[in-house]
Amino acid sequence: MPRFADNWVVDKCMFDYVAGGVCACCGFPHLFAPGGLEGMINAFSDLETDAATMELNAAKASPWPPDMRDQIWSDRLLLRFKMKKEMKGYRNFLEGVVKDGNDGGDDDGGGDGDDGGSGVVDDDDQDHDVSDAGEVDINDAIPILEKFCMNELSPRQIQGIFQLPRSELTEVLNSKYKICSAFAVVFCTVVEQVANFKVTGYPTDARSNSNGDNSEEIFEQNLKFKKVGRGFCVDIITSSGTINEKVLRMFLQRMVGLAGPTLLARAAKSSSSSSTSEGGGGGSGSDDDDGDVDGASSEVIESRGPSFRSDRRVVRLMIARYWADRLIEKYEEVKKMKDEANLRTIENAQVQ
Repeated sequence: MPRFADNWVVDKCMFDYVAGGVCACCGFPHLFAPGGLEGMINAFSDLETDAATMELNAAKASPWPPDMRDQIWSDRLLLRFKMKKEMKGYRNFLEGVVKDGNDGGDDDGGGDGDDGGSGVVDDDDQDHDVSDAGEVDINDAIPILEKFCMNELSPRQIQGIFQLPRSELTEVLNSKYKICSAFAVVFCTVVEQVANFKVTGYPTDARSNSNGDNSEEIFEQNLKFKKVGRGFCVDIITSSGTINEKVLRMFLQRMVGLAGPTLLARAAKSSSSSSTSEGGGGGSGSDDDDGDVDGASSEVIESRGPSFRSDRRVVRLMIARYWADRLIEKYEEVKKMKDEANLRTIENAQVQ
C-alpha cells in the first residue's frame, strides 16, 4: 500500500481521533441525521442508488468506531450544505464585473481603455453579455478580470494571492464553517493527502460538467504544493518574473465554475447506472447533484474501504475559493479607489 493512499487516510484518522478526541459540542450526530448513517449517505443528492449502497457497505466495514463514522458523515453533509449556499455570492460578483465592464467605457472619465472591461464589448455590442432572458453571461467576466490582473496588480501582488499554507485550510474549516469534530480529523488528513497526491498514483479526481466544462480538472492538474514557503500554489509567475497569462486564465475559468450550478461536477450517468437507479439517493442527475461522495465505485471495491476522492475535490474547491475571495477583495478595493477618484474629479470640475 503506497503512502498517502486512502487506506493510509483511514489509519491516520483513526490514530489522530483516538489520540486527540473531539470536542463535546460535536458529539451528537443524531441531531443532524435521524436516519442514522444510511440516512446521511442517502441525503447526498449526487449518489446513485448502487453507489450509495457501496459506500454504506464500505463505511460499515471500516475500522472506525460508529460514533466517529457518523460524525464524519454528518459534518461532511453539513459542509456541503454550507458551501452550496455560498455559490450565489460568486455569481453575483461575476455578474457585477460584467456589468461594470459594460458601463466602464462610458463612465470612466479617463477613458484610455485601461479600466476593467472595455475590451470585452469591443468585438460585439454590449448586448452580447446579456441573454434574451436578461441573464448575464458570467463567462464574459473572464477577460475583464484578466485585464484587471494584468493592468492593476503587480506580479508580486498576484503571487501573494495564489499561495495558501496547508494549515490555513483547517483553520477555514473551523472558523468559517464551525466544524471541529471527527470530520476535521479526516479533513486535515485529506489535505495532507492532496499535498502529496502524486505519491498515491491515483488518476485525476476531477470530472467534467455535463456541458463539457473541464476547468476543475485543469485546475487540479496545475495545482502544486511547495513544502517550503508557499504551500499550495500555481505557477502564476513565469521564470522572467511576469504574470503567466495562461495560468491566470485557467484560474479565472475555474472561478466561473464556483458560481455553480453545482458544487462539484458529476460525470455523465452510465447506462448501467441508469438501469439500476431506483430514484432513491438522487440518481436523477438533477441540478442539485454535486459530484459523487464516494468517488468511483470501482475505487471503493478495490480498496475495500471508504474512498476520499470527493473529500479531495472539496479540499481543492476550498483552495480555489480562498484564492477567488482574495482576488475579489483586490478587485473591490481597486474599484472603490477608482470610484472615489472619479467622484473627486467630478466635484472639482463642478467647482471650476
